[in-house]
Amino acid sequence: MTKMIRLLILILCFIFLLPPDLMSQRKNRTVLKADKLFEAELYFDACELYKKGYKKTKNKAIKAEILFKQAECYRFMSKSKLAQNFYRKSIKAKYNNSDAIAILRYAQMLMASGNYEKSLDQFIKYEKKVPNDPKGEKGRRSCEFAIEWLANPTDYVVKPMDIINSRMNDFSPAFGNRDYTKLFFVSSRKGSSNDQVDERTGENFTDIYYSSLNKKGEWSKPKTEDAPINTEAHEGTLCLNQNGTTIFFTTCQVEKKKSLGCQISISQLVRGKNWGPLNKLEIKVDSGTTIGHPAISFDENTIVFSADMPSGYGGKDLWKVTRWSEKDGGRVGQWSEPENLGPAVNTDGDEMFPFLDVDNNLYFASDGHLGMGGLDIYKTEYVEGSANNYVSVDNLKYPVNSSADDFGFIVERKENKGYFTSNRKGGKGGDDIYEFVLVPPIFTLQGVVLNSKDGTILTGATVKLVGDDKTALEFKTDNTGSYYFELSPLATYEIIVSKDDYVSDKSTISTVGLRKSQDLIKDIQLVPIKKEIILPKVYYDFAKWDLRDTSRQDLDMVYDILIENPNITIELNSHTDFRGNDNENLVLSQKRADACIEYLVSKGISKDRLSANGMGESTPYVIEEKDGRFKVGDVLTELYISKIKFKKNKEKAHQYNRRTTFRVNSDDYVSPVEDNN
Repeated sequence: MTKMIRLLILILCFIFLLPPDLMSQRKNRTVLKADKLFEAELYFDACELYKKGYKKTKNKAIKAEILFKQAECYRFMSKSKLAQNFYRKSIKAKYNNSDAIAILRYAQMLMASGNYEKSLDQFIKYEKKVPNDPKGEKGRRSCEFAIEWLANPTDYVVKPMDIINSRMNDFSPAFGNRDYTKLFFVSSRKGSSNDQVDERTGENFTDIYYSSLNKKGEWSKPKTEDAPINTEAHEGTLCLNQNGTTIFFTTCQVEKKKSLGCQISISQLVRGKNWGPLNKLEIKVDSGTTIGHPAISFDENTIVFSADMPSGYGGKDLWKVTRWSEKDGGRVGQWSEPENLGPAVNTDGDEMFPFLDVDNNLYFASDGHLGMGGLDIYKTEYVEGSANNYVSVDNLKYPVNSSADDFGFIVERKENKGYFTSNRKGGKGGDDIYEFVLVPPIFTLQGVVLNSKDGTILTGATVKLVGDDKTALEFKTDNTGSYYFELSPLATYEIIVSKDDYVSDKSTISTVGLRKSQDLIKDIQLVPIKKEIILPKVYYDFAKWDLRDTSRQDLDMVYDILIENPNITIELNSHTDFRGNDNENLVLSQKRADACIEYLVSKGISKDRLSANGMGESTPYVIEEKDGRFKVGDVLTELYISKIKFKKNKEKAHQYNRRTTFRVNSDDYVSPVEDNN
């Protein structure tokens, strides 16, 4: 090995062993200043300096890092398109290729812009590069779900609230009273009580606003709340009690470009007019812990909030406190120590913006569960007595959720109307407030009533619909034999069809499990009374009378007809093929008919409604539908069968002859019990 090569190896080793901050020593002052702003979460100012610093930098590794941090700034400012562009550039510049973080962030931003196919490819690439990180699999599965949910939207109808939204951020709606005619929200629009710009976001400080609903169902132009609610600080996500007399809201102090953390403030109406002095929600949290996003239960004894306490699952978690009562042993009215809502709700991501409905079911936003991109809205039902009271979560899917950030979901008592926040396409700008209405799917049932023998339509047939939702409707078929009903969601119905001289029919239909509006079609065939009906599945093995399983299925149909038509009596006729002598076949066919009778009696049918005849080989079968070489009208006599060449077809002809049929004898049967009464 030459001295030059050794020297080169020593130089390379020295470079790799350099302390991390040596790289920072090679950065120009502009980039170093931008880094400090980035660490202080002042992303707007940091991004502007990174732009300038990039132009002054020649080192490729530092330039790649600047591109990545610019992307991070845009991500934290919820500008996914710009973030996506800079992550892509940082990947091309080979930023931090060892852990592929830029690929993960690029995939997430593609997802946030709704480009699920490209995002899916990037998540798969990240999954291969970093197989031990579950974020790759989670992202891939989320993309797959999102594609499915877009193709099969739920029954929510979503529209923006134009009268409330502005070109700035408008978010976190909250009900102001129990009749839902007053709506509070947070906004960074001009007119804030603090007319300065927050260097972290580049927008105005946020204040609390409200709008009222008039008798015409129109929302008023928003008005800002006065002091002491709105101050020079950020006023954020809020909630009110049912009477609208107590407000809980997030307050975030900022001083000299530094965030001093957030807390939950409380104010009460004084004499029903003005808000009183602010008080801090007194709960035990570690010093320096940021808490916010309060949600209060209907009974006002539980508050759920978001916090980044170190004992959580990572990121911001949802916690709850309950009000002490006499039985708890603490001071009445004080709040308990915070309790984490557990792993069913919380993840290593962020869980925020909770809302509790009248049944204590929890709605919240998260970027840690499977979703459509950014923050998604989830619901978890309250389970009394379970650990943490919440055991599973459901994504509200599209169109409530989208590829953008969706959060701040609130819903009225009946759960068919409410509001939420989204920064999806189509809004006025930034975060906007949307109204949603749950429109239940529409189901109809229609069909034609037919004669089972010849397929002709039956007019004047009575079709009754009886549902487990207490529906009881009746329809007479018109001259087209048609009937029509409207069905309710999540209901099961019996359809009972009757007509003079026909055997009544009963069947069921259900809308349970159906999510989309549908026109259900069900044609019904009625069996004419006193006409022979062939039971095509009641066949027998050669020289045997044992019932096959398929035979029992058709006899169950006969049983249903007898139950639905308690006034009819029937006659069962069993037949054999021509093999064997006449007397033996008569005995065999009688045993076959008796076996059918015994089965029906075993199921509870009175024996005096049944008669059995063994017909032997006296009545060959007449083909009613074309079946291979057998044509309609062919009579399967001994002579006909003897001319069949192939053994398989001969055996099929014999099977046709080994059959049982039934016919209605009378329709005026009265059971002995009824007669005695």
